[in-house]
Amino acid sequence: MPLRLRLALLNAIVLAGAILALGMLTYALEARSLLDDLDESLHTQAGNLTTVYQARATLPPRTRERVIPQPSVFSGPTFLVQVLGTDGSVLERSAALAGSTLPVKEQTLLRAGEGAEVFESVLLDRQQMRVFTTAMVSDEEFLGYLQVARPLQPPLDALATLRTTLLGAGAMLLVVSMFVAWLLAGYSLRPIGRITQAARAVALSGRLDSRLTPVATRDELARLVETFNAMMDRLEGAFTAQRRFVADASHELRTPLTTIRGNLELLRRSGAVRDPEMGDALEDVIGETERMARLVQGLLALARADAGQKLELQPIQLDELAHSVYREVQLLAGGVAIRLSRVDPVEVIGDADALKQLLLILAENGVKYTPPGGAVTLSVVYDQSDVVLSVQDTGPGIPPDVKPHIFERFYRAPTARSQGGTGLGLAIAQWIASEHGVQIVAESEPGSGTTFSVRMPGRLVTAPPEPRGAAAPELAPTA
Repeated sequence: MPLRLRLALLNAIVLAGAILALGMLTYALEARSLLDDLDESLHTQAGNLTTVYQARATLPPRTRERVIPQPSVFSGPTFLVQVLGTDGSVLERSAALAGSTLPVKEQTLLRAGEGAEVFESVLLDRQQMRVFTTAMVSDEEFLGYLQVARPLQPPLDALATLRTTLLGAGAMLLVVSMFVAWLLAGYSLRPIGRITQAARAVALSGRLDSRLTPVATRDELARLVETFNAMMDRLEGAFTAQRRFVADASHELRTPLTTIRGNLELLRRSGAVRDPEMGDALEDVIGETERMARLVQGLLALARADAGQKLELQPIQLDELAHSVYREVQLLAGGVAIRLSRVDPVEVIGDADALKQLLLILAENGVKYTPPGGAVTLSVVYDQSDVVLSVQDTGPGIPPDVKPHIFERFYRAPTARSQGGTGLGLAIAQWIASEHGVQIVAESEPGSGTTFSVRMPGRLVTAPPEPRGAAAPELAPTA
């Protein structure tokens, strides 16, 4: 999961918890407030009715009925009033009860008889009611019980509206906050994105001179940028020193190796070594010297590439290079047939010497891994404004586990170590291809040979000739 999304989700979870806690607290306080207001109204109404009943109790019966109306008249339409006798029987009810009776619990009457004011919620005709029960006493005479009730539906409706409002506002606030957190996380993580891009650029280009712009803040990201730049300084210094050493060592080794090779060749041609064993030793020394010379030459080429050497690109005839390489590889063919397949007259933008070296590396690589009796085929084909340069051999192919590593420096497959070589040829070829803005593609199946191909922009110089196929020039394998 991306860090930006993770931060946004964590922020949303924390905010959702805060919104939930605040909403529950608000809901609980509002519910308590509405219930307190309802209870207060019941208590006030009950006090007023108690006063009326106490006044009635002080009058003679006939005067009581004539002067003061029934107390339920003062209850109003929103209040339900029920008067109980001392034994709990219903003596009087307000007209709003419409024949119904408020529930009477024995426990409630006991508590009210002891002087307590009892509030409770009951169900009357499938409607929730809030009931207040109190005892009526006049001149220390126990007159009975007074019950005043009001419906709970209005407060419940208000709480339902509040609940809907809280849920809607909370959800909207959560969405908005998550979006804002996403934007803020992206802004805060922007330096990390720049570090990632710089690291990717270094990995792809191999250049270590990339640096990040320092951050003006003094937080962890600023320290991360400073640490990254310091690390790149040290890496650049170390690699620069390494490249300089490799380049200098390779350059200095070329002269003594050339001298050694010349003297060994002179010694072999002079015939001074007549002992067969000494002759074999001389051949071994000459072979190892040539291999070391190739190794030094490859190291020098790669050191120049690492140092940022740029090739001089200009229009060149790629078909002429293919014919030149075809002739040169004949001398190295051994028992392998060197063939030219289709070679179209094409022109590309590139460095002639570098492309020739690339083609020679691929051809020599094919000769090296193709057994005697096999063939290495070169072709230059014009294909829809592109030129495809390919070298195909009939060797054993490349194992799947080896294929991802063939362009790595000094890499040699375990099965190919007996073939000699330095493990630098394909690395140099890949560098030449990358300097031309293209890649070398290797297609191979074990036991079916290997084809290396390079596709690059180009154009036909003249109309393409007919494919030569089997009639293409071919020299017999040399011994």
